[in-house]
Amino acid sequence: MSPKAKRAALIGYDCLIPKRLEAMLAQGGLDNFRKFMAEGSFIPEGYNLPTVTPPSWATICTGAYPRTHGVEDYYYYHEGRSLDYKETSQAFGSDILTAQTIWDAWDKEGKKCIVVNYPMSWPSHMKNGILVMGQGLSPAETRWPLHGNEHKEFLASESVISTDYYPMGVQGRFDDAKGWKNLPDCDEPLEMEVKMHFKESIEPLKDQVWYGLAWESGDDGFDTFALCPEKDYSKAFFTIKVGQWSEPVQHDFTIAADGRTEKGVFRCKLMQLSDDAEEFKLYVSGIAGRIGFISPASAADQIDLSKQITANDIGLVAYLHGIIDTDTVCELVEFHSAWLWNTVKCLLTANPDWDLFYMHSHPIDWFYHGWLSELDSKDPEVRARAEKMERHIYTVEDRLLGNLMDLMGEETLMCVCSDHGATPMGPILNTAHALKEAGLCSYEPKKSENYWDIYEETEGFNYVLDVTKSLAVPQRYMFVYVNLKGKYPGGIVEPEDYENVRDRIINALLDYKHPETGERPVLLAVRKEDAQVFGMGGAQAGDVVYVLKPEYMAEHGYGLPTGESGCGSLKNLLMFRGPNIKKGYRYPRPRWLADIVPTLCYITGNPVPADAEGAPIYQIMEDPNLVK
Repeated sequence: MSPKAKRAALIGYDCLIPKRLEAMLAQGGLDNFRKFMAEGSFIPEGYNLPTVTPPSWATICTGAYPRTHGVEDYYYYHEGRSLDYKETSQAFGSDILTAQTIWDAWDKEGKKCIVVNYPMSWPSHMKNGILVMGQGLSPAETRWPLHGNEHKEFLASESVISTDYYPMGVQGRFDDAKGWKNLPDCDEPLEMEVKMHFKESIEPLKDQVWYGLAWESGDDGFDTFALCPEKDYSKAFFTIKVGQWSEPVQHDFTIAADGRTEKGVFRCKLMQLSDDAEEFKLYVSGIAGRIGFISPASAADQIDLSKQITANDIGLVAYLHGIIDTDTVCELVEFHSAWLWNTVKCLLTANPDWDLFYMHSHPIDWFYHGWLSELDSKDPEVRARAEKMERHIYTVEDRLLGNLMDLMGEETLMCVCSDHGATPMGPILNTAHALKEAGLCSYEPKKSENYWDIYEETEGFNYVLDVTKSLAVPQRYMFVYVNLKGKYPGGIVEPEDYENVRDRIINALLDYKHPETGERPVLLAVRKEDAQVFGMGGAQAGDVVYVLKPEYMAEHGYGLPTGESGCGSLKNLLMFRGPNIKKGYRYPRPRWLADIVPTLCYITGNPVPADAEGAPIYQIMEDPNLVK
């Protein structure tokens, strides 16, 4: 009989697409993914529904389907609030889970569990374990229970200092430098006073005044820039030229509410400095804090947090607003991975008696949201650029996997998985428009100045709904509600008309033809209770659950996990390696993400979470009869 694994580790790569991974492996490189597959078992057809982040990661840590664990969408509907989608929250808080997690089950047995940047994990309920914030997509951020697509960070989000206007930054201009100490050896330097306002801070920070200094190092115009906390060049944060990154900068930031000081780390890249200094652009990374997102707080002492930045969203929003380029995005991926690896290495080294490890890394998903459609471009230059970025990001994740494999050793059962795949951007379905045509919904086009709404515009949420005039209200990715009187604010449907309106919703969705293609984009639309056959239809589901054809999606979230379109696929990855796992084995059938937790528990002999519904994947085991 094969020995049980001493411990288990799950490495989660958000949105890793199995067929994209295999295509790159066929071209060479990615040696650690290749080694993992050669030493373990590979399942390229993983399923979960809905194909979106929080429900999938909740399934991966509970072994339960969405109807059971209580998270059925990227967003969470708060009972009693308006059905307007802006009243929902991104579903990342552990307290909304209605199923037990694997680490809570093991923790009750005295096992030591370490969880790093795993969605749905914060706040911690463990007595013995260590948790690094898992209430969003990236370390040191929270998205729960904020409205819409808001997020807050420890300590602040990315920014830009520029002579041009950007909605996420500071605008300024250069003038003659006056009143400085210890100026560099140069002629006629210029200064810029920068009034820094730090955005998206969990606890608002006091504004600071920083000073930029530009000068000519030769005879070809302005080419050198320094950023200083005061008018003293000897105290400069850094000195860089165009295209260069600063080294990590440690600086003190003051919490506005109580005046206490916290240290933060950031980096800057000089994106532009014209010869005459009339055009200037300095990208300022997010400011990575040190406290408030680790439980227990004392575990922070085990991590050196002085040298890395978290690089939340790998600069995608900054790129979409024209602040940074694709090379800078790839560099931010490197920084993000370095932060994760440093944190994991420090924690696992300091706690050699750990029993369970879970972690999540998000750059692949951010990349596909920005560039997946370019992988299908008919323009060879556009396609080649996107392929180069994709390979770079997978290479960074491959390096992280190799480091983790070395650290875990041979006695650890390792699972590498993704939560969903993605398909290229298709013609977007405005569900509200489909319902409006059937006389069920009322809305007006949306105008917004919130720079984070750039995400919503790609997902069909480009309207302002009038719930007081709507019989039906589309909400989140896959749901439509019957706007019942007495149940929802602004409700207008009499209870006796519920089924009639629900039938009208289903017919409207199935009959609707997309104005751009003339084709029906809705694959299926069913009653909430009928959705239970594919793991949904719980308390968080709308009255009607619908699914789109994959070619009509905004990357993922609306389609069945079998969906394929262009270069993309909605299937997710499952790979296992370690004691009692077949080597070089390719599993020929689909498996659900709910099967991961039972498999980890079975092979290690540890308790199964109370609400797990999946099953051990016996076919990947050398000896499936561990229990005799």
